[in-house]
Amino acid sequence: MTARWMWGALALVFALHWTVPAALIQRGTATLERGTQYRFRTAPVDPVDPFRGRYVALDFDAARIAVNAQAEYAEGETLYAAITVGDDGFAHLLPPQHGLPKTGDALKVTVLWNNEGELGVALPFDRYYLDEALAPEAEQIYRERNRRVNPDEADDADPRRPAYVTVRVLDGYAVLEQLYIDGMPVRALIDSQP
Repeated sequence: MTARWMWGALALVFALHWTVPAALIQRGTATLERGTQYRFRTAPVDPVDPFRGRYVALDFDAARIAVNAQAEYAEGETLYAAITVGDDGFAHLLPPQHGLPKTGDALKVTVLWNNEGELGVALPFDRYYLDEALAPEAEQIYRERNRRVNPDEADDADPRRPAYVTVRVLDGYAVLEQLYIDGMPVRALIDSQP
């Protein structure tokens, strides 16, 4: 009887071992296929994670949200921030709330700080992973393209060349899709370099 119980428990462990990753992969795939695409303006930096490889660390304008100065948010609290698209075509976040909004998309965010009218939050995506050899080149391209240029030569009100990511969102779950620098996917920019 003990041997049957042990074999049953072992079979259950194996089933869970494969079910959890499969469910996470399925959720990510469904989000990429059916999720709404948003563009988030960013400023990348290039660090290394010894376990996961090279990546471009991302900092987002949308991670700083204007809120009512009297509103109370606890540091470390997990909330949902509704997504809106501004006139500039980029995603912006509304003041976070408990639970998903009844309509529209939202991101699950964690409160980092609250400074009388401005709330700093951690977004569910902050890294864009690249091949070991490509990450330093992506960072160099970003620095060259994002430096201040002559405002007379700029094609818009912002004299820097923008960097942004596209993110797919479905039912509060977000998947980072692509990093763009100066309107082109970073991998295409790297491939086009002499």
